[in-house]
Amino acid sequence: MKKKLYLLLILTNLFCCSLISPVYSAVSDRGNEAIATDNAVRRRAFGAPSHVGKDAKYLAQYLTRPFKSDYDKLKVIAYWIASHLAYDHYKFDNDQANMKEMKYKYDVLKAKMGICSDFAKLFTEMAQEAGVSAEVETVGGYVITPQRMKRHYNKREITPAAHAWNEITLQGRKFFVDTTFMCPNHIGHDTRKRKSSLKHRNEVRARNRERSEANVNIDTFYFDFTPQEEFKAKKEIHLLYKYVR
Repeated sequence: MKKKLYLLLILTNLFCCSLISPVYSAVSDRGNEAIATDNAVRRRAFGAPSHVGKDAKYLAQYLTRPFKSDYDKLKVIAYWIASHLAYDHYKFDNDQANMKEMKYKYDVLKAKMGICSDFAKLFTEMAQEAGVSAEVETVGGYVITPQRMKRHYNKREITPAAHAWNEITLQGRKFFVDTTFMCPNHIGHDTRKRKSSLKHRNEVRARNRERSEANVNIDTFYFDFTPQEEFKAKKEIHLLYKYVR
């Protein structure tokens, strides 16, 4: 059994690495791109007052004002999103199950919650508002684990839930940012007790009113990572749609 698992990991590694474009370099000199210390970025992101978080343009400009490099600007935006927003499992469950459409929409910034596509699109929008010269794209695909890869080898198909994150091109280097995976906050995580739409609506309204503090326990690995680095550290891989279609 152990021998088979070890072989599976090797095959997965070879399979994934063969799909990933060589422009994703696992070796990079991040120090040349960054000017500020990580502590400075953290202080700015985690200490942002509540009133600046209602408008994407104002928020992006406030967060990035002290920083000169695009790298630091992207980092402070990602840190703020991950520490102030919550992942909305109720919205995800309804979309995935196709049970019914949400009969109302909420402002992601005001409600301080959303799903992966909301996180990724907000990151792209705020990067644009901050005027970064880096190319920031909202991309989609799957997060593949060895177990999912085993199903792929057996059935020649991949069926996990789709996911959205961001691809950055900065100074000729490509890397990923996943603010959803960075985020430690979750709403409606207990799938055994599905919330009614009224209960969820009330929760959105409550988060609109409250002044929530930043949750500093973010997973910083998912700011600036490559597929190769992720497989080595996490034994999973963010795989773009173009590599599985």
